[in-house]
Amino acid sequence: MQLSKGERFKFSKEAPGLKKIVIALGWQVTETGQSYEIDVSAFMLGADGKLPNDKYFIFYNNLQSCDGSLLQSIPDKNNRGQENKSIYGVILEKINAEIEEITFAITIHEADKIKASFSNIKNAFIKLTNLDTGSELVRYELKENFSRETAVEFGRLYRKNGDWRFQAVGEGYQAGLQSLVDKYKSGNSNNIAPSSRELAAGKAADDLQLPAWELEVEPEAEAEQPRQTRRVQPSRINNQVNNSRSRKIPAALLASLGVLMLGTGAGMSAFMRSGNETLKQAQILVVETQNAEKVTDVNWLRSFDKRLKETIANLEKIPNFPGFGYQQARADLLKLRPSLVPVAQNLQAAESLEKAQQLAMEAAVVVQKPPHPMEVWHQSQSKWQQAIALLEAIDSRTPVYNLAQNKLSNYRANRAVISQRVAIAQKAANFSNQGSLKVQKGDVPGAIANFTQALALNPNIPQAYLGLGIATGQQGNKQQAIYNYDRALQFNPNLAEAYFGRGQAYYELGNKQKAIGDYEQAIRVNPNYGLAYLERGAIRCMLGTKSQAVADFNQAGELFSKQGDGKNYQLAQSFIKDCHEPIAEAAICDYRRKIDSFGRPCGRSLNVPIIIRRKSVIDASNSDSTNIKSNSSVEKISPANSDSSGTITRSRRRSRR
Repeated sequence: MQLSKGERFKFSKEAPGLKKIVIALGWQVTETGQSYEIDVSAFMLGADGKLPNDKYFIFYNNLQSCDGSLLQSIPDKNNRGQENKSIYGVILEKINAEIEEITFAITIHEADKIKASFSNIKNAFIKLTNLDTGSELVRYELKENFSRETAVEFGRLYRKNGDWRFQAVGEGYQAGLQSLVDKYKSGNSNNIAPSSRELAAGKAADDLQLPAWELEVEPEAEAEQPRQTRRVQPSRINNQVNNSRSRKIPAALLASLGVLMLGTGAGMSAFMRSGNETLKQAQILVVETQNAEKVTDVNWLRSFDKRLKETIANLEKIPNFPGFGYQQARADLLKLRPSLVPVAQNLQAAESLEKAQQLAMEAAVVVQKPPHPMEVWHQSQSKWQQAIALLEAIDSRTPVYNLAQNKLSNYRANRAVISQRVAIAQKAANFSNQGSLKVQKGDVPGAIANFTQALALNPNIPQAYLGLGIATGQQGNKQQAIYNYDRALQFNPNLAEAYFGRGQAYYELGNKQKAIGDYEQAIRVNPNYGLAYLERGAIRCMLGTKSQAVADFNQAGELFSKQGDGKNYQLAQSFIKDCHEPIAEAAICDYRRKIDSFGRPCGRSLNVPIIIRRKSVIDASNSDSTNIKSNSSVEKISPANSDSSGTITRSRRRSRR
């Protein structure tokens, strides 16, 4: 959750059950501000807004509160242009009942002497993270332009009606650390007032990963070296703030162990309890490893593998200090580490078995309710093959090996059955492709025989029905052609050539509206189908919708030009001219009766243009059909490149049909 200045975050509502939090304050310094020394402080205040005692003032010489609830990490040193951070760990339930608020602030040391301000501090932020889960809860980015201020309060934790909440404060002061101490010191009423601000753009550059503390204990020899001295009144706090340059840090942060240590007493005790829990878990795992090599349940193995790795990692973190069980941890590691490899092998084998069973189920389901296209049979065959490969790779030393072998024989038998169906589907595809070649060569009876053989083996080949539609249309059986085109579209509703062929058949039967509807469907499936535009335009011209017809001819001509089809491009251009010429009435030949619309024999010369059908020349690439692939390359067929009622456009010349 992103907060703006003054907004609040309620723990009980947004993060119920929260116990431990991490509060990170971060900022960047410009090149001008690289010499600044910035101090981060926390003030734990009572109901009166004052420090109950000096031990509730957390800063560089007092990194932990006296109640063990608040701990400050060692602040990062200022780096030019880089992010600086200071981190506080908080255990909410340990906070003294007298404490009602915790305010977090940063100040510039001796700002008045070096003429410094927060104008050279940018991208400041404060964020709260759940220590137990590592998930960020809330963030406040300070976007104000602090051009004169030398101290800024970032945010505060406070109680209300027994619930802890966080507020984004973002108030700046022309003051130093001593002024903040005076503000919150009990008995001092000389509080400082916040300065007014103007908002400015800014963005936090926070890449902090939690937990991210390190144990940093200053050697005792350095404690006696000369130190630069700061003095912050009153005297009790002065004793803590002195000697700032060698901030002596207690051994209270052990990030490598992932444990928040608050104080040398309570924190160390909590860490020891955590170590004891790890040792207990190790003893349980030592017993369970004896059975782990025999277990076949994949979920149990996953859980055990995870617990084993986590316990070994925690055992390796136990320090060689009195009371931590270091020797026992070393002994347990010697027992548990050898189990990592066999447990991992068993888990891998169990997961392979599980995956193989899943693939087998998918392979069986996909071929339910045949007939199917050859692609479906291939898909099932591939899944059976993958399942078999997984079972064959299972190590014979694993407990699931025998079960895998039993399934392996069944899976191989199923693959053999599916392979037979694939072979039949391939044979059917070969017959269909042979029929396509015969259509192109003009062998209509032979083509019909091949398509019929293909459909007898596999009645789910839309290309075979398409071929039958073309062949029967060539024989003059338009109704049978329409039936075959319908069947092709039943199995593949996106077969543009079937719509085109059916549209031609409807036109031959005199149903121009259905013909236009099928040409529109062909264009929907394949927007680059130039012949469909040409056919639709010709019918529209005959029906008198000339503007639409000319638009179709123009679109057809543009497509033919892009496809390099010069002959059909010229045909489209001639149609535009024909459609624009004024005509009294178009004479259309009725091929069944061989009489045109004027009642004269077809072909009788008239003084007006006659738009009848003419075969066009088109490259096979203009169609969008999907052919069945066989071992040999076979040219695909479509109504547009056959010698049947396939490619037909209108012209003044009689159709060769």
